[in-house]
Amino acid sequence: MIKIPGNITIPKIHKLYADLSLNNDLSIDIYLPKRIEKLDFGVFFSLLQFLATWIRKENSGKLCLPIKGSEEAINYLNDNEFVYPSIVLSWEKEIIDENGNNLKNHLKIPSKKYYEKMDYFDLKGTSVPLYCFDHDKSDRGLSKHFYSKNRELVSEDVLGFNLFRAFQKIGFHNPTVYKNSIKDSLNSFISVIHELFSNTHEHAKTNELGFNLYPNIRALQLKFHKKPVEKYIETYKEFKGLSEYFSSGFNVNQLGDLYLIEISILDSGPGLVKRYKGVSTYNMSINEEVDIIKKCLYRHNTSTSSFKSDTKGIGLDRVLQTIDGRGFVRIKSGRVDIFRDMKSKRYIHHDNASDIQLYDWQTNSDINFSVFPPAEGTLISIFFPLAYK
Repeated sequence: MIKIPGNITIPKIHKLYADLSLNNDLSIDIYLPKRIEKLDFGVFFSLLQFLATWIRKENSGKLCLPIKGSEEAINYLNDNEFVYPSIVLSWEKEIIDENGNNLKNHLKIPSKKYYEKMDYFDLKGTSVPLYCFDHDKSDRGLSKHFYSKNRELVSEDVLGFNLFRAFQKIGFHNPTVYKNSIKDSLNSFISVIHELFSNTHEHAKTNELGFNLYPNIRALQLKFHKKPVEKYIETYKEFKGLSEYFSSGFNVNQLGDLYLIEISILDSGPGLVKRYKGVSTYNMSINEEVDIIKKCLYRHNTSTSSFKSDTKGIGLDRVLQTIDGRGFVRIKSGRVDIFRDMKSKRYIHHDNASDIQLYDWQTNSDINFSVFPPAEGTLISIFFPLAYK
């Protein structure tokens, strides 16, 4: 059994992958925490990416909830935002309580009600998650905010309309911030979200060989952060890239608080490298893997041979341009965990994709990259500061 700690962080999630890779023969159960203390930058969807990696393993076992009985299970679902996607991802597995009782029959109706609240942005807190589960062919499988009734991806303009209330929700406790800061950046947020989610629609619904993935998650999280700059630096002191980012000077309010929007896009598809190469194994060096991700970030590049490269690309280049001079982006895909501080390393269109600067999450180097146990899919998390007015 692998127990998820309540004080989960990105380094601890790295360790979970290491634990998962060590147990190739035995059935592995996952035990969820009663609560997660802090969902800092990228932590929530990093955990979901780990669960998606676990679920794809042949020896993945049961999902264990830290409760007893159906009543506690329903409260646990409603009080913790990580529980619903964990349950849906694990629905074909046994989902049990501490006494070994199967909870799935008790969770069907509460899960449906939870989805309905999420669909109308009525969940607790100011975080906004939206999920697409491609294996679920019901109306709940694809979020109505991303897809029309005929299951086609909506345009950027329609997405902006659909997510307007989502941005209102994350600014609910700070209406002045929403009015003066978030609204000014809405077009940028929508363009980033549409570009990244279109990538999941195009590249992450099937595996590297073109077969449908089961189960499969594609998701968005919006989250508002507010704390003094010194607190950000303290929180991320283990990550040199982020601590340097927060030390680079920001426009803060009278109390020294920095407002940030976190945008995370997750998929459990084949990942950037497997999709680009059309291979099922990582029979390459870690630097080759990073170079392939650089090609995915390169303007007009594409892994889809059926489209002209000047009209159909991976689209990540546009994201870098949109957050240039302000944002911070992390990409975890395959065996790679990398970032780019777009505030200190401004956008440049290089003649060669290999010249793009990306930095290792652990070593903070653009040369020496760590080899992490492989993760399913791709997670892209962005910090976008709001100019205080």
